[in-house]
Amino acid sequence: MYHAIVRSRVRALWRRVGSGDYRPAIAMSDPELRFDFKGSTGISAKFTGREAFERWFEQLFAVFPGLRMRLTDVIVRGWPWRTTVVVRLDITTELVDGTPYRNEAVQWVSMRWGRMTSDEVFEDTLALERALVRQGHVAPRP
Repeated sequence: MYHAIVRSRVRALWRRVGSGDYRPAIAMSDPELRFDFKGSTGISAKFTGREAFERWFEQLFAVFPGLRMRLTDVIVRGWPWRTTVVVRLDITTELVDGTPYRNEAVQWVSMRWGRMTSDEVFEDTLALERALVRQGHVAPRP
């Protein structure tokens, strides 16, 4: 029953975050959240703290206005004191030059008593970097 409740909460969370309202993710985060968006792109990051997490989301939606993230799968393991949640996301937006952007990501989250304590995101960083170049946020690599 616990896993079903967590899955339902995660789906509800991603409906909001996926349409641009990231405040529920901030509210669910532990004040000492460890966040790691893998890679070396303009939005890759590794930090600790809820405030930095909020700033990261602000930057993400500033770079990609209209960004949409749709949860396609969710797996929950563990118990309230040590829960692992893995989600698969489909990411889309229209870039400033009118081309469509689509990517996929996997998020690996650790939770403790309903609070997100760590969040690791794995996305196709080559596709992301190409999109960032089109958005004018990084210089193309030689």
